[in-house]
Amino acid sequence: MNPVGSVSELENAVGKPVSAMMLKTIDHLDEHCRTILAVSTAAVLGYVDRDGVQRTRLLGGAPGFAKVTAPTRLDLGFPDDAAAGGASLLMLVPGWRETLRINGTVGADGFTVREAYLHCGKAVIRAGLWNPAAPVAPAAAAAEDDAAAIGPAAAAFLGAAPFAVISSRDEDGRADSSPRGDPAGDLRLLGPTTVAIADRPGNRRTDTLHNIVAHPEVAVLALVPGDDRTLELTGTATISTDTDLREQLAERGKAPKAVVVVEVSRVRLARSEGIATAALWDTGRHVDRDALPRPSAVWTDHVKRNTTGGVGARVLRAVANERVMRAGVDLDYRQNLY
Repeated sequence: MNPVGSVSELENAVGKPVSAMMLKTIDHLDEHCRTILAVSTAAVLGYVDRDGVQRTRLLGGAPGFAKVTAPTRLDLGFPDDAAAGGASLLMLVPGWRETLRINGTVGADGFTVREAYLHCGKAVIRAGLWNPAAPVAPAAAAAEDDAAAIGPAAAAFLGAAPFAVISSRDEDGRADSSPRGDPAGDLRLLGPTTVAIADRPGNRRTDTLHNIVAHPEVAVLALVPGDDRTLELTGTATISTDTDLREQLAERGKAPKAVVVVEVSRVRLARSEGIATAALWDTGRHVDRDALPRPSAVWTDHVKRNTTGGVGARVLRAVANERVMRAGVDLDYRQNLY
């Protein structure tokens, strides 16, 4: 499958991280982050359990369940099996296309923030994540699984899932959770323990891909709108540039530049208390976009607040303009979903 074996091979295939995108990162929770967190009802948490296994879990609650206690500190309930160390959060706001990514560490005193940034809405748009959901048949919704391979119930769920989050970490334990969105069926089952996930255009940071090259352990959490279950797949990943595989996952005539291939060692399909508590699929409780800051305003302010040194960074901070940013984002969403 032409697995990518080095950073240079990876960057030859997908390009280097775009420096301007990295400047949208800040090292604390500013007023934009706090506004988003105040209406967020769910988060996908990437963490390492006490057995040293990469895991991912959906947490949920009332709006503002993740409480900011300091500019670099969050308080929210963590799984009992979470070990201290690198962890990552993808904060979901029902009805909003963008997501807030927060990376840091988890410990006895809560979640300590290392970096925070707003992720573009392309994955949510492609997935139609907040569209009105079709009812899930009671028999299907009751099916659960906990096994070493992907059985019929998990395969059916995977085939219906348009949205997933990949949690990974680098060789130093720094964690990241990144969204993936596509029409249902594009989380492709290649075998009883093998799943392929297309790498579509996003923030152009390629954190997940770089992490996989350095440290292949991953956890994937898949969601199906209208279903209160989650599917967690844990295992190891490689990055493939195989032409045939890429073409199988083409959408709108565009094949992805790379595909994440996960060799699954554990499958967990179960009802999520977090989804039920967060009422993720209740469109009547989705947030009014006008109640949130414009994404372009968040990105512009975050560029200006980024503390990266160097002449290039200073120039980009000086010229950052919300109106120009908004026009660029609108064009990008229209032309570069795939």
